[in-house]
This record gives sequence, C-alpha cells and structure tokens, in this order.
Amino acid sequence: MTHHQLARLLPHVDLPLPLGDGRTPTPLEVRPDISARLGLEVLLKREDLLDDLGGGHKVRKLDYVVADALRQGATALVTGGSLPSGQCVAVAAAARRHGLESVLVYSGDEQRRPSHPQGSYLLALMLASEVVWHERTPWSRNAELLADACDKAAARGLRPYAIPPGITTWPGLLGSVGLGLELAGQLDTGDGGATAGDGVRRQTSAREQREVHVVAPAGSGATCLGLALAARMLGLRWQVHGVCIGGGKASVQEEIDALRQEAARRLNRPDLADPAATPVLVHDRWLADGYDRPADPELSAMAEAVGDYGLLLDPTYMLKAFLGLRGLVGSGGIPRTAQAVLVHTGGSLGLFGASPALRRWCRERFSPYLAPPASATATTAPTTPAAAFGDHRQTGV
Repeated sequence: MTHHQLARLLPHVDLPLPLGDGRTPTPLEVRPDISARLGLEVLLKREDLLDDLGGGHKVRKLDYVVADALRQGATALVTGGSLPSGQCVAVAAAARRHGLESVLVYSGDEQRRPSHPQGSYLLALMLASEVVWHERTPWSRNAELLADACDKAAARGLRPYAIPPGITTWPGLLGSVGLGLELAGQLDTGDGGATAGDGVRRQTSAREQREVHVVAPAGSGATCLGLALAARMLGLRWQVHGVCIGGGKASVQEEIDALRQEAARRLNRPDLADPAATPVLVHDRWLADGYDRPADPELSAMAEAVGDYGLLLDPTYMLKAFLGLRGLVGSGGIPRTAQAVLVHTGGSLGLFGASPALRRWCRERFSPYLAPPASATATTAPTTPAAAFGDHRQTGV
C-alpha cells in the first residue's frame, strides 16, 4: 500500500518494487497506561510485530534492499553486526526466503564469540550460510571487514551484495519513508479528510494543528530521517526525535545529513536536502555506558516496562528510546498538549542476549531462583555452530 503511495508522490522516480515480506500495516496502539504515567497521549507503533524473528523495522527496509539485490543478480547477502544484532538475523532470514546465501560478519571493540548461543545470535547461527568472527576489532573497521567478506565470497563464485549496519544503503531508506506514510494514515481520524489529486489522503485541519512528536532509536538515524521525509512529502509538521543508541549526537547527525543529501538526489527532490525542511532532533542524553553496555538503572527500567506495560524493550535499542520519550516529556522537550508516538522498531530478543552487564544483573537480581555458576572444570567444551546446525560454515579471525 505505501509503495503505491510513494509511487504517486514520486511519479518520475524508478522505485524498486518491494518484496512484501513483512506483515503490514503494523498496529498503532493507543496506550492509556503509558499515557497516564507520562501525562500526555502516547501511541505505540508496533514495528516489532512485522515478523516473527525479531527483525522488526529492518524487515521493512530489507523489503527494498533485497529486491534491489535480486534485480542486480546477487547470489549472496553480506552484512555485519555485533553480538545482539537483529539485522544479522533479518538479513539471513531474507536470504533464506529468497534462495540466496548469507555471510554474517561479527566484530566490535569488545565483542567476543560466546560459549553458549542465545537471543539473536542463536537465530543467526540457525539461519546463516556462513559466520565470520573478528573478535575485539574496532567497530570503525566494519566497512573494511564487509568488503573483505565480499571479496572472499566473490572468489568462491558468488555475487555478493553488501548491506551495511543500519541498512543505510539505498534503497533501504524507502522502507522508513513507507513507515512514515503508513503512520500518517493511521493518525488520520478520517473525519472530513480530503483526498488530494495525487491520491494521498490529507489529514484534517484539526489534526494538523495538533503537535505530533515521533520518537525512535537512532543508530545510523536512517529510520528517523525516513519518518521526517514522509512528513515533508505529506506536508505534515511532525517533530521527529532520534535517541542515540551507540554513537554520539554529532556522529549520528553527520550520518543523517549524508543520507538526506543522497535521498534528495535519488528522489529528484532538492527541497528534501534542506535540514530545516526535514529536521531530526538527535539526543544522546540516554546513552549511559554505550552500545550493548546497559547500566543497572537501565536494566531495572527494562524490567519495569515488562511488569508495568507488558513491553519487551531490549536494553540496546528500544529501552533507550523509551527512556528518551520519558525524559523528553519530563523536560518539556515534548509538551503534554502534544501527541507522542513511540516507534517500537523491534529487537526484543535483546532481552535474552549475552552481554556481561545483562548476565551479571540477572544473576544478582534473581539469584535465589538460579543455580550457582558451573565451575570451569565442570563445563564441557561447546559444540561449534557449524556442527550444531548442519551445513553452516563458520570462520574466525
């Protein structure tokens, strides 16, 4: 549905036809429980329900990216991430679905392969054709490591297609624009709304007069930018907030600015290049100790979200976004007269991850209900993923 809307808005752009892998539209829930706690109307956009494997909004981006890969004749998808990466799962699942190979490259300054697979990593091992590890390797080398994996795949006769972290490669941004168009349609009450000549349903004047603040996690910032671009195309005055989950405000803003310029060029819409026309407010006040290093207060808030709201918020992405929403309302960054939308981008498997901070917190909090750790001499050497999951290959550096 949103692809047809995009085509009407951009009639002179050659848009790839998305594959339609995810369940859309995803629900937009009115949350009276969160609204009562924060003192304003809060809605939850459930991108986490897009698929069954926790890929969430990344599935919507991959809808366009994998279509482009197939159009180019690719035979393998190559991507990278850290241990809790939901993108690795989503890419490997998409590759399986469409008859492609997948190569997953794991790296990161403090990343080490675990002795026991769980959470996203367990699913990744079940789905991937090949897993490559670069333990304790600077994240800044990610692009280099992906290029090396592509070269090795090509040497084996494959036609690799690289997908960078955040799925920032074109045309993945179109998935986030589609999310924005879908959200706009759901926010429209339909009372008195007029249909414009381009077939895009406009919101009522009363709705347009109300402030809408959209909050989402910001790794690369692509999701937030897509939402802002959609609002611009529809003439809506949304304020989009990106809550940093890894990099700081300056680096995320730089990535958003570069993506904005590319989008304006590819869509032949010079007006979209103006940051004032498609603003994204980036916040890094809720980074705490950084990516995949949740602090105790964050993990306690994660448990409260489960108990108070029945929400599964992973400690790396969505918990920071939720804390950002709460903090922005408390500081006045989002006025209580506004309507707030929290975009749940997925990644709930992160609750079951293996980060040292999460494992330590769980042991301290739930120690009466857990067996004591096994001694090093009593443990059995783990079975390699390649042996455990059949024909999957694993290499390491």
